[in-house]
Amino acid sequence: MTQNFALSAWLVLLATSASAQTIERVKMTDNDMTCQQIYGEIVQMDAVIARANQPAAPAAPAQDANAAGGVGSAVIGAVAQQAAARSGGFGGFGGGFGGGLGGMLGGVLGAAQNNSAQQQQQAAAQQSAAQQAATQQNAALGQQAQGRKEHMTGVFLAKGCKMSDIQR
Repeated sequence: MTQNFALSAWLVLLATSASAQTIERVKMTDNDMTCQQIYGEIVQMDAVIARANQPAAPAAPAQDANAAGGVGSAVIGAVAQQAAARSGGFGGFGGGFGGGLGGMLGGVLGAAQNNSAQQQQQAAAQQSAAQQAATQQNAALGQQAQGRKEHMTGVFLAKGCKMSDIQR
């Protein structure tokens, strides 16, 4: 059980890191850009920084596939208990059979609910790991965008570009 969780968490982290974007701080074509293009790049980096600084949206809670089953199992358990209580008046066989059936159903339903709780915990842990990975990825992307913005600002100033020359 723990190995499955560790494997799935590792796969989530691997998948998020494999799709991670990187922003080059310096490109060979930076000096060929016009003042307008440089300014556009700076505006784009501002947008990336703003998105990276936003808190990651919490993942939607996992839907419990057994929620309806949990209610149904409670109903079945109550019916089994009622059947066991009623069969007590029909002699030893009925009482023993009803009690055994109720006990058996209760054990099966208890095991099913236990399994459901474990699956919910695993899903919550996986969502948490994925959210942490996304937060780390956003932070790295924000830092890269900040570096690119600083470089492009230096290029903008070195070329003698002026804000009054930029068409908005």
